[in-house]
Amino acid sequence: MGLIEKFKKSGITSSTPKNLLINAAVLYANLKYEEGKWSGDLLGATSGGAKVSIVPDYQDIEVDGAVVKVRGMTLKQGESAYIEANLIEMTPQILQMTMAAGKVESPVKGYDLYQTKSLLEDSDYIDNIAAIGTLSDGREIIIIMENMLCTSGFEADTKNKDKSVLKCKFECFAGFEDDHDRLPVFIYYPQAPETVVSYTADMLGGMTVANIEALAAARGYTLSGTTKDDKIVSFLAQQDGTGGND
Repeated sequence: MGLIEKFKKSGITSSTPKNLLINAAVLYANLKYEEGKWSGDLLGATSGGAKVSIVPDYQDIEVDGAVVKVRGMTLKQGESAYIEANLIEMTPQILQMTMAAGKVESPVKGYDLYQTKSLLEDSDYIDNIAAIGTLSDGREIIIIMENMLCTSGFEADTKNKDKSVLKCKFECFAGFEDDHDRLPVFIYYPQAPETVVSYTADMLGGMTVANIEALAAARGYTLSGTTKDDKIVSFLAQQDGTGGND
């Protein structure tokens, strides 16, 4: 907590331009991170963005004599989480998700037939849905909710000279192996980019040749020259962008 010498007129800081959440989130189904890479399937194109909601369920403990809420006298009694989106694509996957439908044998040539099911099956749940948001500096926020079920149903308005929009709500459920006092919701927030140190000739002069070469290799520089001074000049040229790798 820093000392406040003078109150500011707004909450803007030097970090504010980098931390604005811009544009509509993109939705992925079954997103996974394996061996340093993300994989998943686009859920579908949206119109009007997506809404992400994670809401704790609080219960206030009533105590005689206390006529206001008291700090520490509120308990968390669960939570709810969901993603709402207006999907504008009409794909078999989206039909099955919104209708709780299954594919059955079609009597009409050239058409697949989908029919609602009387019982919900485990396959009706989507392993996860991820909403990918973008900060104004290009970093991405990844919100993942597991065991998602479309609870909004299928309702499409068709209009002349306009696209049809499916208003979908996907709710998050705990799995059998999860803790049943909280939902499997995960938010990956990007770390601030590391500050790259700008070295001076004096700083490099205090290092050994081996240290300078190791630092250069970590940055992808290829040093030229045979003496320490040559290597320092080559390092600085590549650091400043005035000289390429030889």
